[in-house]
Amino acid sequence: MTLSEFRSALKNTLQDFYSNSELDQLAKSLLMSRMKLDSTSYLLASESQLSDEVLEQLRSDIHRLSMHEPLQYVLGNTSFYGLEIQCNPAALIPRPETEELVDWVLREVQLPSCALIDLGTGTGCIPLAIKAKRPSWQVSAIDVSQDALALARSNALRLALDVHFEATDLLKDFSDLAIKDKFNVVISNPPYIPNADAMSMLPNVLNHEPHLALFVPDSDPLLFYRRIVAFCEEYLNTDGYVFVEIHEELSEETIQLFDRAGFANIELRKDLQGKSRMIKAQRVSL
Repeated sequence: MTLSEFRSALKNTLQDFYSNSELDQLAKSLLMSRMKLDSTSYLLASESQLSDEVLEQLRSDIHRLSMHEPLQYVLGNTSFYGLEIQCNPAALIPRPETEELVDWVLREVQLPSCALIDLGTGTGCIPLAIKAKRPSWQVSAIDVSQDALALARSNALRLALDVHFEATDLLKDFSDLAIKDKFNVVISNPPYIPNADAMSMLPNVLNHEPHLALFVPDSDPLLFYRRIVAFCEEYLNTDGYVFVEIHEELSEETIQLFDRAGFANIELRKDLQGKSRMIKAQRVSL
């Protein structure tokens, strides 16, 4: 079977699950990854024959995609802020809007020396992207999931980036946290989707990505933001900043939470899709 023939077969098999544009991108991503092609080689390889080994792998990939498994899990990696980040179901797939959060931090904070911590790190994509751009910074991250931390540490090792990862439950007290220093910046993309929203979510997210990193009780959708505030009250330096990704429909409530806690210079930012997606706030002396 040639590359072109496989591309047609993929579209016929998955046409009930994905749009035409999505199918084109799926085919391109799969074939480039499995055949180890760059974009130019891919364009020139339409009549190239697929080896039996590659064809077997691609057929397995198509089956997994037909079960709504995300492409990033099928391939085992994704691109995030210029880094190749390994992915598996232990952690959420890094998303473009989180790249925007990272970019905001890097543009806003111009300190030559800075201590930063990511709360709920998942794959480690946020602290690793920041460390790659700010090698002089002291970068740390926590997560409650040991499986997610194993993935984050694997990413750090493969990318040769020095980030300190630690197991800590943000919903409990911080007495078990080995890090006792203060931070200049706290960043987080915490769980913020109310359980009731699950019914409207796509199966590739709902059935495959970790619910621990997605959902919060309907009765307390700002649960993790209150804990982030508590963490900042203990560990964020005066005049330090906290950056968080938020639920677009809870932006005002989240702003009010930080305002009531005494934070100043609170700024709401929209993502490239025009959705209220990120908040920055500064801790000031009271």
